[in-house]
Amino acid sequence: MPPFRSFDEFYSLYMESHQKLWNRRIHLLGWSIAAGIVVWALITRHFVILGLAPAVGLLAIWLGHRWVEPTDEIEFKHPILTARANLRMFAHMLSGKLPF
Repeated sequence: MPPFRSFDEFYSLYMESHQKLWNRRIHLLGWSIAAGIVVWALITRHFVILGLAPAVGLLAIWLGHRWVEPTDEIEFKHPILTARANLRMFAHMLSGKLPF
């Protein structure tokens, strides 16, 4: 049986480890920089730097949970669900449903 019955169940647990404002800000900044790297690599056709994008995103997550909000690192145990949860969290932040 999967560890979570639904994505909403996972997201609730995910948000428990993202209560601190600065942790969410670090996540958003890291993912924004990673997205910028992808766009820049595609525009300039420097595809070699595409490998930096996930490294920057993961570094931001690690920094946020290392120094701002230590957790059991649910993010690293479930990377696909975490990516979806990050996108939902960012959408909530940018729409004003969640402070940042």
